[in-house]
Amino acid sequence: MHIYHGKIISLDTDNNIYNYLVENQGRIVYVGDSLLPEYEKNSSTIELGQRALLPSFGDGHLHFSNWALIAAAYFDVREAKNIPEIQAIIQEFIFQNKKLKAIIAFGVSKHSVEEKRLICREELDEVCPDIPLVIVCYDGHSAVFNTKLLEKFPTEIKDLPGFKEEKGHLFNEAYFAGTDYATSLVPPLDLAKGIIKGFDLLAEKGIGLIHATEGIGFPNDLDITMVSLIARARTKKNQFQTRLFFQTMEVEKVLKRKLPRIGGCFATALDGCFGACDAALHEPYTNDPNNMGIFYQSEEEVFEFVKKANRAGLQVEMHAIGDAAVSRAVNAIEAALDDYPREDHRHTIIHACIIRPDDLKKIAALGIGITLQPGFLISPLEPAEYLTEILGDRVKGSSPLQSILDAGIHLSGGSDAPVTYPDPIEGIYGACNHPYDPNQSVSIIDALKMYTYEIARTSFDEKERGSLEKGKIADMVILNQNPLELDPQDLLSLKVEKLFLRGEEYKPGMGLGEMLWNSFWGRKEKI
Repeated sequence: MHIYHGKIISLDTDNNIYNYLVENQGRIVYVGDSLLPEYEKNSSTIELGQRALLPSFGDGHLHFSNWALIAAAYFDVREAKNIPEIQAIIQEFIFQNKKLKAIIAFGVSKHSVEEKRLICREELDEVCPDIPLVIVCYDGHSAVFNTKLLEKFPTEIKDLPGFKEEKGHLFNEAYFAGTDYATSLVPPLDLAKGIIKGFDLLAEKGIGLIHATEGIGFPNDLDITMVSLIARARTKKNQFQTRLFFQTMEVEKVLKRKLPRIGGCFATALDGCFGACDAALHEPYTNDPNNMGIFYQSEEEVFEFVKKANRAGLQVEMHAIGDAAVSRAVNAIEAALDDYPREDHRHTIIHACIIRPDDLKKIAALGIGITLQPGFLISPLEPAEYLTEILGDRVKGSSPLQSILDAGIHLSGGSDAPVTYPDPIEGIYGACNHPYDPNQSVSIIDALKMYTYEIARTSFDEKERGSLEKGKIADMVILNQNPLELDPQDLLSLKVEKLFLRGEEYKPGMGLGEMLWNSFWGRKEKI
């Protein structure tokens, strides 16, 4: 039994703040303003002082194995200030890792380097001539490859729209096919080690629940299998919770694995992104009157997919960034629910960066959720001046957090990692400091809920997790300060001190042998 005394931010329906919380055998047995005598006799009290106790954080949308592989096994160049610095990072990595079959990195952006352009194939060849290399752009919808990878690409990839051989750039359909192929070159052991380490890195940020979107190029959907096994092992070891979304439109594949969710990005991305100017818009891009973005599937294909998944009882998530893509997602879900009504489906639109007012009303009426990434708003890799250039005045209405809440829509937060760092504190800061329209900034309490209760609710976990209430599982985090007493601009000063899952402090570290053992005995764990 453990007693906590101080600022207990429950994030329950009434946003109660308590003085005491009592945990026993992994459950919260009491929250209140004064401690009952029966608990005083049994345990010592943990004094929080100036710190605060909250529900543990979640990440409502991240490409977990993709991010973990880059963070734990490969490298990220987003901090580079120019192309020579990118080259130096590549050189240093290769020097320290000489026996590589392929390299997948992340983070190039034409906006954050002095040259104001993407690095090209010849510049990659200068520092990496012998190993196939692809660096995914910050937006997760374009990439750069070297000549060694070019030599390996099948002809059908080279013939796809968006394949730019001279510069070594991948856009549109060529991006998805090209990165899928590059991913297939990754040794399975590297993938496993990255996933194992990834859970520890997330825990350092106070995260105990993730919505992992998987299914990107690995043979036989190896990433789905790996994340499933290792997630079960993590749950067995320290109660870290993973909810898996299979990025496919093949409903049978999801049912065969007995997963309750389908969707995400890649195969279920309805459009592109602003970085590649291929997010689908109702009106043309301001800087290109002939460009309204692209749809990756026909309307008929999307409607058929959502209807089939909805009839199968699956929860559906779809990537939609532009307002035209959001409209298509809304209309597809509406058609699916007309075809086969479901009271509590929790279908969700991911990103929803621009939403027409009429669609906002329909989203609320249909009970659709939105998982948004406030980290986009503060990313230097896609600055406001660029978005203003391509969108004009529409940028002021992008990521309309407060309007979404005012409409009565359930809004959860995520990182879209590796696109932004999987750090809830950065997301909370972004949600409370909207750079394009201050009126769309949300309150600190609502931002905290986006990364706790609302993530749990999105995956039907709110009865057990997401708030500090009597009877719920004691998944909790201690922060160095009380966030409710801070100015929104000071939220980045928050630090995670400890993560508790089912009442126990998170213990990092797990070898492959322990992973296999826990996976075997943990097969019935929920994912």
